[in-house]
Amino acid sequence: EIVGTLVVRRKQPGEFSKSTVALLETFADQSVLAIQNARLFREIEEKSRELEIASKHKSQFLANMSHELRTPLNAILGYSELMLDSIYGEPSDKMRTVLERLQNNGRHLLGLINDVLDLSKIEAGQLTLSLGDYSLRDVVHGVISAVEPLAAEKRLDFKAEVAPDLPAGRGDERRLSQVLLNLVGNAIKFTDKGEVAIRASLTNGAFTVAVCDTGPGIALADQAKIFEEFQQADSSITRTKGGTGLGLSIAKRIIEMHGGRIWVESEPGKGSTFAFTLPVRVEAQVGQP
Repeated sequence: EIVGTLVVRRKQPGEFSKSTVALLETFADQSVLAIQNARLFREIEEKSRELEIASKHKSQFLANMSHELRTPLNAILGYSELMLDSIYGEPSDKMRTVLERLQNNGRHLLGLINDVLDLSKIEAGQLTLSLGDYSLRDVVHGVISAVEPLAAEKRLDFKAEVAPDLPAGRGDERRLSQVLLNLVGNAIKFTDKGEVAIRASLTNGAFTVAVCDTGPGIALADQAKIFEEFQQADSSITRTKGGTGLGLSIAKRIIEMHGGRIWVESEPGKGSTFAFTLPVRVEAQVGQP
């Protein structure tokens, strides 16, 4: 492939010396490399712009689709709740069973849609924290109230240990509840017998929250990837439980935005402990777009 032509003229007649020719050949070779590198750099820039535009379009599409799906789903859940409350007449036992199944599956689908919506916000740099004062004790007890029926249904020993006299925290209470709800929900989902415990304490001036279970445990090779998007522990047990593999990646991002960190300690057959730590008072979002 001919990249270009190098033309050299001299005022005096005669041939160029061998050393001059060698120097010019070296200059020509370096010029070719520089031109080719410039072309490659321009192509990479163009591809990067195309990928960035495609990523923005994908995130916007996910956000729009999530919104369009969530609106009618909320209506379905609302009407089924009214029917369960006998607003439209007392439902039969069979109808009540169907409505309860509709509620459970609808809430599960709504959770998946919310995960996709959060992912699209993260990718677009639009996920922000609503900072305010909160009680970590209230966060823990709120999560307990939400998932206690699930633990009771599986006959698990479900308990919480919250240190006394915890100071008031500052952060996004709703997002922190979302993180803890995801961790506890996973623990209950993957634990078929034994216990699930929540422990909240103040350690070295920071909140530490741990969720411990007696589930199947996670192999070391899988622990490194479960906080990535669309990743789950690679086991038949995990696959049968379902899920999108988004919850932990979203939880990781939320904790990091609070200036904290999240991790897992686990061994196959010995259960798992998912824990996170974060500053008591978060005055500014980390990684503000």
